[in-house]
Amino acid sequence: MMTDLVYLGPEGTFTHQAALALAPEDALLRPLDSLTAVLDALQAGDAALAVAAETSAAGPIAETAGAIAAGTVEVLDRHAIAVSFDLYRRPNDDAPLAGVYGHEKALAQIRPFIGAHGLDSRAVASNTAGLAAVRDGAEPGWGAAGPPGLAVQYGLEVTQHALEGPSCNETVFALLRRAG
Repeated sequence: MMTDLVYLGPEGTFTHQAALALAPEDALLRPLDSLTAVLDALQAGDAALAVAAETSAAGPIAETAGAIAAGTVEVLDRHAIAVSFDLYRRPNDDAPLAGVYGHEKALAQIRPFIGAHGLDSRAVASNTAGLAAVRDGAEPGWGAAGPPGLAVQYGLEVTQHALEGPSCNETVFALLRRAG
């Protein structure tokens, strides 16, 4: 019997990478579109396990920390991932860079890059949701911060690496089960 494990998707997210590292061998990984949906599915019994970000270089992840503190979920294991962000843009978008999509924690971690270039930013549910927004026709001049290695999957090109600068960012992910 497969163990249903939910995580913030889609494939390619940092959470997906952590889920691959933390999942039991018999796990069936199921991506959901928000951290709230992940925690709700676990707490409702719609999944046996979940992987969720617990802390990042930008601080604790409120939803996960709240569920742990409330005692509705238990931490079974943790896995840290070094986090770096590339800037993805649509091929042939030669408009000057005007803004960046990213998850709110990613945007916080690349705030110096955004400020140094005078860019706007828009928070999305996951970094890969930002990649999809750029791929699917974001206005010219917009890019997305995302994990390295996703250019081909999203049909985008990387125009800059390590947006976070020389600092080493790390996110700790927790393997969770429903309490009790």
